[in-house]
Amino acid sequence: MKRKLVQNLLPTLGVLLGGLLAATAVQAQGCPSDAICRDEYSPGNYSDNGPYDYDSYTMPYLSTPGGATVYYPTDAAPPYSLLVFTPPYTGTQPWYRDWGPFFASHGIVMVTMDTRTTLDSVDSRARQQQDVLDAMKGENTRFGSPLRGQLDTSRFGATGWSMGGGATWISSAEYSGLKTAMSFAGHNLTAVDSDSSGRNTRIPTILFNGALDTTYLGGLGQSDGVYRNIPWGVPKLFYEVSNVGHFDWGGPEDANRYVGQLALAFQKTFLDGDTRWAQYLDRPPFYVATFESANIPD
Repeated sequence: MKRKLVQNLLPTLGVLLGGLLAATAVQAQGCPSDAICRDEYSPGNYSDNGPYDYDSYTMPYLSTPGGATVYYPTDAAPPYSLLVFTPPYTGTQPWYRDWGPFFASHGIVMVTMDTRTTLDSVDSRARQQQDVLDAMKGENTRFGSPLRGQLDTSRFGATGWSMGGGATWISSAEYSGLKTAMSFAGHNLTAVDSDSSGRNTRIPTILFNGALDTTYLGGLGQSDGVYRNIPWGVPKLFYEVSNVGHFDWGGPEDANRYVGQLALAFQKTFLDGDTRWAQYLDRPPFYVATFESANIPD
């Protein structure tokens, strides 16, 4: 009787095992050979900190225009990609520092920067953002840097909030080799540089905005307009959150958890090149005023 039961179960176990192996093989084959792929945890929807420990350090004095803090993973295998976060009008690093541990704990270096003054223009912020990106390339070779020899300098991205978002739109068109752009309640109404419009953007770009943002700093359709202007064929995603305004972007869950989930999946897909994460760039089930995307991998 027991032998018969085992014999009856064998085909079922074989099917289950075969399916598991097939799924594992598909996942293993899904990541391009030149991408940064981490197999310690599975791609998914994450809005809280990830599996890696992290540390931080302050950039050397005068190496960046207004100072910067570098958050980096300590137990993930290098190389690491990197993001530079540029502040909003009157904003300083404490406003958005939660993004540092979030990305670092998921294996991506996050640099939070200050500008020379809190009142700097969009155009000035873009130049300073690019200075910080340059400085971080130098960290890969600087003696004494915790990141010496650990950065993939071909995988740098820019992000920013409000005027820092407008600066990011400029950098997305002008900074050579930039891999991704990400904006929160971006502002370009006071920008002089026409590259803030999105028309010359050629890199994957994700834009977040709040439907309740009626401010001159981030409302009035600025993110919508940039999304529409980004040329045909460029990967892009626009998520307008239905119930938030201009001041809800200081961390991955400040607006809602879907912001952090989409931000991480986007950077994993296009900054790291791990396209297994692309399946998580879906429309959120709640809090959606507008959700649009184009040229996202299947």
